[in-house]
Amino acid sequence: MQLNHKELAGIPIFLGLSEKDLTEISRTTRFNLRHHKKGGTIVEEGDACTSLVSVIDGWVETDTYSDNRAYHLEELVQATQILEPDKLFGLSLHYHSRCRAYTTCESVSISKEELTQIFERYMIVRLNYLNLICRRTQLLERQPWQPKNTELTDRIAAFIKQRSTYPTGRKILHIKMAQLASELNVSRLDVSNALSAMNEADKIIQRRGMIEVPALQLL
Repeated sequence: MQLNHKELAGIPIFLGLSEKDLTEISRTTRFNLRHHKKGGTIVEEGDACTSLVSVIDGWVETDTYSDNRAYHLEELVQATQILEPDKLFGLSLHYHSRCRAYTTCESVSISKEELTQIFERYMIVRLNYLNLICRRTQLLERQPWQPKNTELTDRIAAFIKQRSTYPTGRKILHIKMAQLASELNVSRLDVSNALSAMNEADKIIQRRGMIEVPALQLL
């Protein structure tokens, strides 16, 4: 299916291309455009990443589990978003998170073969893709060197931020209080008191077995 140049221009890897180049890509590239009903799965955790998937309309919710399945984090994000672009190449070629439609939405995918051909023809697309990968890598690289938080409320905030793929928006951490205490190497009572303080300060909404952060950028 073809996309027009205006639709392509909204996808991050095509930023900076001329209308002529976008029209040419639209004419010569095979795109898979899909409509997703609310609650429908767009990509599943563990699926092989064989194409670059972009959500171009609507809201989606990603769900990422810890390796031991002891807790998981839901993130709500608005289009346009490219889903795990780093999984298309490298050692790990499977999606780490489940992504479902929070509202009705549309996604477009480009196969690895088609994308490689675009890379060969347009350097700016290669650079845009590398910028996506490098941004995430550089953020992760900085984390071990940042000052260690001493206040438990700050450590809880850092725990959520370090596990978030997207730096803004609503997050819901599904975790038992005892598990969070174990992760932070403190007592369950200390975690309970810290969460109560954060709840009273309107930074989080605390529920049984979960911590909702209405806006991560304000945490």
